[in-house]
Amino acid sequence: MKNCFVAAPMSNLHHWRLLSRIADSSAPNRKIAGTDDLVINDNAGERQIQRSDVRDTPTAFRSEVGESGEVTWWLPPEFDELVLPISAGVVVDAQDAELMNWLRKGSPWSLTQLPAFGMRFGDRTLVVLVPWPQYAELIVEKRIGVRFSFPKGRRNATPSELIVVWRGREPLEVAHAFREWRATSAETGAVPRPRPLSEKAKHLPSVSRLFGAPHFYLWGPALFSRHDVDRGKWIAFAKSLRDASAETLAGRAVASFHDDQRAALRVLADADYPLTYLAIQVAAGVERSLIDRTILKLPATMPLAEVIRQTRKSLAAEFSPFVHDPASWGDGASLPILDALRDAGVDRAVLLLSDLYRQSLRPDVAARANEIGFLFGPYDSYHSVHSPDAKPDETWETAQFDRAAFEQGRILNADGSGHGGFFKRGFHFSPVAAWPYVKDRVSLLTSQVPYSAWFIDCDATAECVDDFNPLHAASRADDLTARRQRLRWFESDQRLVVGSEDGSALFADVVHFGHGVQTPYLGHLSPEFRDAKSPHFLGRHWPPDTPAQSFNAIPIVPSLVRPYFDPRVRIPLYQAALGDELVVSHHWSFDSLKFSDISATRELLEILYMVPPLYHINRETWPQRREQILRHVAFWSPLHRELATTRLIRFERLSDDRLLQRTTFQHHSGDVTVTVNFANDERSGHPPLSATVAGPFSLRQPDYQVERPTNP
Repeated sequence: MKNCFVAAPMSNLHHWRLLSRIADSSAPNRKIAGTDDLVINDNAGERQIQRSDVRDTPTAFRSEVGESGEVTWWLPPEFDELVLPISAGVVVDAQDAELMNWLRKGSPWSLTQLPAFGMRFGDRTLVVLVPWPQYAELIVEKRIGVRFSFPKGRRNATPSELIVVWRGREPLEVAHAFREWRATSAETGAVPRPRPLSEKAKHLPSVSRLFGAPHFYLWGPALFSRHDVDRGKWIAFAKSLRDASAETLAGRAVASFHDDQRAALRVLADADYPLTYLAIQVAAGVERSLIDRTILKLPATMPLAEVIRQTRKSLAAEFSPFVHDPASWGDGASLPILDALRDAGVDRAVLLLSDLYRQSLRPDVAARANEIGFLFGPYDSYHSVHSPDAKPDETWETAQFDRAAFEQGRILNADGSGHGGFFKRGFHFSPVAAWPYVKDRVSLLTSQVPYSAWFIDCDATAECVDDFNPLHAASRADDLTARRQRLRWFESDQRLVVGSEDGSALFADVVHFGHGVQTPYLGHLSPEFRDAKSPHFLGRHWPPDTPAQSFNAIPIVPSLVRPYFDPRVRIPLYQAALGDELVVSHHWSFDSLKFSDISATRELLEILYMVPPLYHINRETWPQRREQILRHVAFWSPLHRELATTRLIRFERLSDDRLLQRTTFQHHSGDVTVTVNFANDERSGHPPLSATVAGPFSLRQPDYQVERPTNP
């Protein structure tokens, strides 16, 4: 799924309102006491901040919202540059017509990932912080503004407040101002106090396994795969299954197949060649039989993991002429993959299943991952709730609960209609209503599998919705509070390293890693991504063990290069603000190898910003991707181990064309610099497409050069 909705807390809201200096909306151009000449221009819910209103210390601008349910704070015009928290950080020159047009077409922008931005005027930057960004959006029109919009009946559900301050001209001044405000302000609204990774690792030592760990999504069946029978034996294996009498163990296994799996079995048994798509179907049937209690007449009370263990042992003995050692069964989530990574020299990794795998439990794989120091966990979600009667191709595993959840747990709009879930299927699931299901699902799975990590899709995107269901009515602020509580529970109660989509500052203290910051979800930004005839087609969700959408490399849509991947535009704003509090990487739709023509740039950005690479692998694709992955990880991993918990304190552009760049990290032994040349030719002694590290500790490999892309 990996795209969604989220929200924010009501704590201290009454206190905030008592302290707020409220604007009198009935009197235009009225000064507010104690705000040092702050001018309010109240015309149809509009407020205006002049440059003369801004001070060198943070100043709060607050206002109540009138009957319209909306208020816009307009900021001073005639700026030189915008520093924005889009795609983890961009700088847009006011004279750059292309990018300014991109901003205007893309407006409004969410401020929930990092509620901070800047406007440079000469040698000073006006930094704007939004303590309560749940109902706020960045407006880029002829002027720049922040608009707060509330639903009917929920005016002022959170304060409509900005914090503004003058800082220096460097782009990272925005991040520095944000950090200082979070650490020193008496109140920080919905933004939690800093909680560094070093502190999180003290509370939960396994968090340190994130340091230097590349991230992998594992694909393919976990219990039995097409790789568990030699290719030359598949037809004979299929004939043995097809011809087994109903009362035999093999016959009972085939009886548990779906109709399409039995059909594939018959075709494969009569085939002259073991076609892969048929082997995939038959393997899926065998996997299905491994969870069928009736095959061995096992009791209903037996835990599923034990059912799988006993059935696997029996079927392995029955099919011994054809199948491999049952300990090696499975595709991505398998012992062969773990051993292949370890034997290749990868000694830290975040391994995530591509789904919940609730019926495909592999305690042996999880235990082995723990033994060799890997983090291992499922992909889970409580974003949508579907009807229990939904057809298999209209639902997905994480959205299936029970009828009570579907009928009573759905979020409602103000008019009483259900708030549609992902892809408009089912409904959004209230986090309050979901809470008992979260505890039951997670507790059941962790009691059988020693997971060390858990990925909860959507929660840390902070895109919550208002709920008008009287059973669990909630504002976006209430919704965020509920999500924060459950994310905290994963660490405090379950002792799991917690990941989520994105990595909003509103959740920075309750998650350890996020996917979707360095490269956000872009699939909705160009129709070419969905056009099967386009060279930019993302790919189908097929075959199930190696879906093209995850594994096929494509060229990026040209119109998206500058705003999202051009190093001359991007800056490490997010990393400077939050990089020492959680580890963030790419959205899983756009892993490190997805875009063939900009792979070198993305590889160097990972090094410059200290962002972990993210890859999709299974038993088929690991040998194909192995060399490219290992080359990058060998350089990046030792460096990230040293710098994961450090602050990124400085960012410099060292050439006029901005292609030679340097970041500086505040290591405890002294500053560490990472210098990257994004150009295709040498710059100031730095080779093309290279990275150089200098600092107080020694590295086996202080220099790195990307292999030239095949399609520059």
